[in-house]
Amino acid sequence: MSIQATVLLKKNEFLAELSDGRRLAHEQLSGLAEALCRAGVLTIDMQCGWRTGHRMLTAGQQVALNAEMRRLEKLDSRSRVIEPVFGTRREFALVA
Repeated sequence: MSIQATVLLKKNEFLAELSDGRRLAHEQLSGLAEALCRAGVLTIDMQCGWRTGHRMLTAGQQVALNAEMRRLEKLDSRSRVIEPVFGTRREFALVA
């Protein structure tokens, strides 16, 4: 089951409320994106919201957050590539 996240802006701090009850906060979008990736949130499972007492993320901030999340997901998927295992060694003998 994927973890959903709602991203909000309160004063000058970006907040993320996760579907499992955790809350993440960071002053910069890149830091929040990194924390969301470490928490297991995918870009597709993230949405930006608004509530009374909070500010709405600008379109530019939303684009920047999505781009950083995608970049981190690509880096993570590259590090998960499994190297081929050469555990079996075959020996050949030449017979004349």
